[in-house]
Amino acid sequence: MTKGALGLALVLAAGVIVVAPVSAQQTPYEVTLTGTDDGTLRELLQGTATLFRLSEQPPPSPIGLRRRADADQERLQTALRSVGYYDAKVEIAVDTDVTPAKVAITVTPGPEYKFDRIAVAGAGGVALEGAPITAGDIGIQVGERASSATVVDAETRITNQLSNRGFAFARIADRRVVVDHEARTMDVTYTVDPGPLTRFGAVSVEGLEGVSEQLVRNRIPWRPGDQFKPSDTEDARQAISALGPFSSVRVGLAKEPGPDGVTPVTVTVAERPRRVIGAGFNYSSEDGFGVSASWAHRNLFGGAEQLRLSATLSRIGENDVGDVEARLNANFRKPDFLSVNQSLILDASLVRERPDAYDRDAVVFSALLERKPLEGLTVTGGITLEQSSVTDPPAGTVDSTLVGIPLKLTYDGTNDLLNPTRGFRTDLLVTPYQQIGGADSNFTIARVTNSAYFDFAGDGRYVAAGRFSLGSIIGSSTTDIPADKRFYAGGGGSIRGYGYQDVGPRDALGETLGGRSLVEVGAEMRVKVTDTIGIVPFIDGGNVYEDSTPDFSEELRWGAGIGARYYTGFGPLRVDVAVPLNKQPGDSSWQLYISIGQAF
Repeated sequence: MTKGALGLALVLAAGVIVVAPVSAQQTPYEVTLTGTDDGTLRELLQGTATLFRLSEQPPPSPIGLRRRADADQERLQTALRSVGYYDAKVEIAVDTDVTPAKVAITVTPGPEYKFDRIAVAGAGGVALEGAPITAGDIGIQVGERASSATVVDAETRITNQLSNRGFAFARIADRRVVVDHEARTMDVTYTVDPGPLTRFGAVSVEGLEGVSEQLVRNRIPWRPGDQFKPSDTEDARQAISALGPFSSVRVGLAKEPGPDGVTPVTVTVAERPRRVIGAGFNYSSEDGFGVSASWAHRNLFGGAEQLRLSATLSRIGENDVGDVEARLNANFRKPDFLSVNQSLILDASLVRERPDAYDRDAVVFSALLERKPLEGLTVTGGITLEQSSVTDPPAGTVDSTLVGIPLKLTYDGTNDLLNPTRGFRTDLLVTPYQQIGGADSNFTIARVTNSAYFDFAGDGRYVAAGRFSLGSIIGSSTTDIPADKRFYAGGGGSIRGYGYQDVGPRDALGETLGGRSLVEVGAEMRVKVTDTIGIVPFIDGGNVYEDSTPDFSEELRWGAGIGARYYTGFGPLRVDVAVPLNKQPGDSSWQLYISIGQAF
């Protein structure tokens, strides 16, 4: 080794010997907070003070600890003023003669200061158009604690108020806060520059690749020159998103108002991949496995036409291989068919069903029109044609053709399709059928289903959910109604604790016959343990009746259990275990259900 290299090594070694102990020197400490029993205030102060937040990272020296305490002095004063304590005192005592060092924070909040006079005025003394904006309009209550967060949040509420009146470019020109220490009150005056009254101008659409621009423009609810309303831009965004081909939609005004307030609007979209492949599964201890696969095109001809092809196999492992259930389906949807907000839906299916109650092979076609006259309300009507061969114990094998005229009303006021936490849904379906061949009868099926959801905490962690369904078939006797059109109950989407279609009238051999009326009820408490894990205790009840009106003198069949949920981006994965509370002879003692999505 050369002398130079040897010298460098000695220098480096010396550096390690000297520096390492210095970097290891710290001044650990313990910190306490006294002077208030208000849990919310203590949480605020502890979250503000670096003495608490960095307690696991002690400063390198006693001087560093004192500097940390000095900096927290002003931070804590500011925090106290922010929640209405303008006469508060903060004392921080530091004792570094002991190990660990002792830091004692003592606060004297003093009296709360209250809001007194709140005013909103136009810049330059110009009166604002419309009704005066009051303290209550902007979230301030005279006499409440004068917190700075409330003062700042009110500015957004003021501009929102003016935006709703058509002043999209309103801004806060000035905010004057006067604190009266003698009266212990706060007065706040907001001076507002409303800008020009805004009107919608020309609309431009950006980001389109294969979707028709006119289709997007058909979703614009205003005309050029109409007064600006924020709700109109949000309605347009939701309507365009509902078309299906877009992953994101933004609707916004230009950054600056146009001449006389007439301002251009830009709709910016991003298209999803046009083709998508999907797969799904489910499992029930009574019915075995089910699997599905699908292929879809979101924009077949450029008008957001959707084509979906799917295949489903079910009762795998429960039925013999030759009796596995199968369904092939093709579904085509064309929006704006003959009219804006009216869709044509064409559907064709090949069906092979093998539940315990009957065997069915069928070809089914339907042509439907769907309209959405009001937000959340969907009206669907059309015609169905079905050629089927159905075998069941009371009627034997019947080959027939059914023509149906379905009418469906759906109102969805929930916040999510697969995992609702608030709102309610109502479905009413009425379908008259004319049977051609076989019994040559006619009958009408009617069913209404309601579900409601209540979020106790407002964050989706504690959600109560309830469901009620009532159905009736009129016009024919039970044996003249094809077995697949009768009502059945039991299973993961019906009465958990019972096998699929196992609840209702039975023959002498214990086989389910189905019925002409149905009642179902259910209740769940959906509790999120973490952001992705939840538990769900539940109870379901119901029955199926031979007559077209329910006989409430017959007891309902009840099932109860508990479930687990794993929440994903595409919906919750559901695992439910349930037991029948008043089972019939032949019923299993428990049931297991696995699927995607909530039970209702």
